[in-house]
Amino acid sequence: MWFRNKLISVCSVLIIGHTSFVLAETDTVEYASTVTLSSLTQNVYDIHPALHSELAQQQQINANADLANEMFADVSTINLTHQNDVLGSGNGLQEWEGSLNMPLWLSGQKQLQQSLSDKMSAVLPAYQQKIKLDASGKVRELIWKVILADNKQQQAFQAWQTALKLKQDVAARVKAGEFAKAELLLVNTNAIELHGQYLLTQAELKHALKHYQQITGQSTLPEDYEETLLIEPSADLSLDALVELIQQHPDLALQDQQIETLRTKQGLAQFDGAVNPILSVGVRRERGNDNENFTNSIGLGISFALDSKVYRRPSMTNAAKELADAEIVRQILARELSLTLFAKLHDLETKQAQLLLAIENDETTQRYFSLQKRAFELGEIDLVDVLRTQALANKSHNRQQLLKIEIKQLIANINQASGAIL
Repeated sequence: MWFRNKLISVCSVLIIGHTSFVLAETDTVEYASTVTLSSLTQNVYDIHPALHSELAQQQQINANADLANEMFADVSTINLTHQNDVLGSGNGLQEWEGSLNMPLWLSGQKQLQQSLSDKMSAVLPAYQQKIKLDASGKVRELIWKVILADNKQQQAFQAWQTALKLKQDVAARVKAGEFAKAELLLVNTNAIELHGQYLLTQAELKHALKHYQQITGQSTLPEDYEETLLIEPSADLSLDALVELIQQHPDLALQDQQIETLRTKQGLAQFDGAVNPILSVGVRRERGNDNENFTNSIGLGISFALDSKVYRRPSMTNAAKELADAEIVRQILARELSLTLFAKLHDLETKQAQLLLAIENDETTQRYFSLQKRAFELGEIDLVDVLRTQALANKSHNRQQLLKIEIKQLIANINQASGAIL
């Protein structure tokens, strides 16, 4: 009783300000058929920071392709020497010699270099697919934040409107002399609290919409934003089975292309530290003294390294280790992706079971609330009991609606975890 009197004394201050509240419509989320999940994903993809790496990758590919298409394995050099005896005997000895040195490709080296260019070119599309998957995940996140915020606002608005209706009913009965004025203070307090909750959810929705607009460049959501589950959950869907299902996941596809590139680099590593054969073509012009004529000759030479295996071994072992590390990363990534997908599928099954119970609970609670309102109208219970039952009914109904949305959101998240690009 003391608490109720205290509440009424506090509310006597708040009720004065409550008369300034104006009924407002909820903020509406606009939808458009011209906006699609795919177009939103493209918008996010176009501004993705990771795209800056594409230019560097393409330059790397071009540089390697240019090297693979070169006629010689390394830079060709020209040597020019001159010798005379002016500062020596002075007999007129002169010797001129020039040569062109051309490093030759070792057997299989040029083919592997060309293959590396092909492997590097295949990495870029896989990298782009990974970015598109990241963009898809961002679009899914933004859309469902708006949907959840909109649902919270609608629930808060309906609760507020119900409280206002109850206040009107009580006000009418107070005027008729059926209730004391204290009852009106109580329902006013309830309406003020629910109005505050509504204003908070309204602000959250505005923030979610603003964030959505900033990232996607669109102010409207797609009409068709719900997704179909691409992986049908079943009791016998094991972790190993999921690993097989996600083999085409963009993250794994990118890792596979990088492994293929490293495998080619491992083949090329056998030539790191090796000395390429050098073909030399030269000319010589010489004479012994002033009385002799110049003798012109052409020379042809080639040089080979003897045993370079010890010098090549560090590069070969480093390349083998890098490849092994990448394969381990790939296995770990596949395991993590399958575990994430497995957990989300389990969450979906759990939420679907919760929804069935929530629907049943909501029906029961709504019937109970109707009985409580009727009892209140007949004077069998007081207003506090009605408000408590109303809060319970709102909570039960909101829980059911939230679960429905969370299930749809979870379906989108499962598709994201399976690697589905919008």
